[in-house]
Order: sequence, then C-alpha cells, then structure tokens
Amino acid sequence: MSELTRRDFLRQSILLATGSVVISCNTDPDEENNEDSPGALSGNKPSQQVIIVGAGISGLIAAYELKKAGHDVTILEARDRVGGRVFTIRAPFSDGHHAEAGAARIPPDHDLTLGYAGHFDLKLDPFYPLSGLFVDLTDGDRTLIPNSDFLEGRPWPGSVKHKEYVKIRGGSDLLPQAFAEFLSDEIQLLKPVESIKQKSDSVVVKVSGGAQFTSDRVLCTVPLTVLNKIKFEPLLSVEKIDAMTGGYNYAASTRVFVQFKERFWESESLNGWGYTDWPEEIWQATWDRDGPRGIIMSYLRYDRAIELDGISEDKHVENVLDRWGNVFPGVNDYMETGTSHSWALQQWSGGAWASPTS
Repeated sequence: MSELTRRDFLRQSILLATGSVVISCNTDPDEENNEDSPGALSGNKPSQQVIIVGAGISGLIAAYELKKAGHDVTILEARDRVGGRVFTIRAPFSDGHHAEAGAARIPPDHDLTLGYAGHFDLKLDPFYPLSGLFVDLTDGDRTLIPNSDFLEGRPWPGSVKHKEYVKIRGGSDLLPQAFAEFLSDEIQLLKPVESIKQKSDSVVVKVSGGAQFTSDRVLCTVPLTVLNKIKFEPLLSVEKIDAMTGGYNYAASTRVFVQFKERFWESESLNGWGYTDWPEEIWQATWDRDGPRGIIMSYLRYDRAIELDGISEDKHVENVLDRWGNVFPGVNDYMETGTSHSWALQQWSGGAWASPTS
C-alpha cells in the first residue's frame, strides 16, 4: 500500500467519514479516555450520523473511535456475528478448547492490534510452543526439528522470527467482542447491504429485505469481493471499480481441525506442530492448555486450499488424517471429532487476504 500505513489508512478513512459539515457536536462521556486508544481521533470534529458497512475489525475500530468522538454510528453486518476474518471456533470441541479459523498470530509490528489488545486489557501469550520437537515431512522423509532451531526460523521469507509472534489468550475473537460490547446498541447483524445511494443532503443504504437507513456519511469496510456486490449510485470511481473487478486476488485459505482424545504425539516429545511439503502448516491449538485432549489443525493456502475446497466438507478431516499418518503415527486411533473452515467459500469474505494482480 505504497507508503500509506494501515494505521494512517484507518485514521484517514474515519476522518473522511465524518466530513466537515458544521453541526452540533455531542460530548461522549468516554471522550476523556480517547488517548488510551491507539486509534483515537484528535480534534473536535462536528457530530455526524455515520453508517459503517461491515463489523470486521476495521469496521469495529472505526465505529469505536467515531462513537468515542461523539458521532452517531450504525454498523450493518451481513453475518450473524462480528469479527469478519477474525473467527475463533469453539464447537464441536470439548473441555472449553478453541482454535483459530482466521487471524491468529500477531507480529510485533502490528501496532494497532497490539495497542487495542492492551487497551482492552487482553492478555498475550507466545504463539509458538516453547518446548517439544517440531516435525517436517518432505518427500516422505520425517525430520524432527529442535525447538530452539525452529523458533529462530521464519514462517516465510521477510517475516519476523517464529519466537516474536504472540496471540491473544483465550482466543482472537476476544478482541472484536471487546469492541462489540462497547457498540452493542450500534451493531445490527444479518443486514447485508444491497445498495448505497448518495443524495444531495444524505446517503441512503438499503439492506436485504428492503429496510433502509439514512445517514450523513457511509464508510464501507468490507472486502472488495463483497464491495463489488453492492450497487452504488452514483458509481464509484474508475480506480475503485478496477480494484473490485480484478485489481486484487483474494487468497484461498482453508483450515481443518481435528480433536484427539489424547495428546499421543507427546510420547515422542513432539509438540504437535510442523510443516509438510503438501504444502501445509500444522498447528496444535491446545499446546498451552491443560487436559488430555488436544486439537491439531492443518493450515492450507492457495492451490491446496482450492483442491480441498473441491471435495465435500465431510471428507476434509478424512483427507487430512490420511496425510498425517506419516507425520503423527496413530492419528486414526485417537481422533474424536473435527471440522473445517474455508475462507474462499465464505459468502461475505470470498478469500483470506488480498494481493494486487499487477
């Protein structure tokens, strides 16, 4: 995104949403706490009615800061939950265990994420396990990697080292839930936006089912794969239309989760993590939690995710277990239940992350 950081982009988007029309400004009782927030708005902007399309992290942050600054916000979310691509799966797992279907590991340069985690007093833990052996399966050869060697490595070229990543204790979804608690009166779920019409003195947003909402400003925070389904009047700029209709590709990403009745891999001093040349990342979601049960997940991207998405969902766990026989011998003997999540097949996502096509 050239030299415009995500923090700057978010701040500019919020400021654009408020506009510069001078009308009465209400004082929010929490305004004095704005400085505690990493995305706090500065100055004394005139109060506006703002509709925010999408209750993912971007939409929630925008709504949170706008409300704290005295604006009247409404969030329209198509799903039955907040968080967007931050999604923690808790069912069908036992013993209160959970696993991350979406955003999970936080690098040290994600200052807004870390800042808001601190703002809401969420606790952070190391993402990768600090003990045990990692597994690498390449060309059928199984190699065990010492923990110290793995933690000095990097998940992909140019990234920070494994040891520098952290996670939110209790689940990534605690962050969007913290925003949602503050915004409980402003969030409307199951409200997919169909059209946005700009008039001379207002903006009218129509949702599925025919209901309409009117505001001074509208801020769209949905992915381009969803934005291109919304009818705009007047049309968006040529640049935005180009971006929506082929300027970016959204990566396929699918995760398959398997719960085991025992952490049988520990008999080999394994920590339940590793890589294969399929390619896939293997994470143990329960490495730092008590109890006999454990959850291991397969993290697939791009072509391998598309390949898995092409078979019925009830076969996903079976497919993964077949491949894990050489990684964790005994998987079929201890398996209890499983599930999967594909971002490419999600109607309101259409993929995981965006990359420019040129």
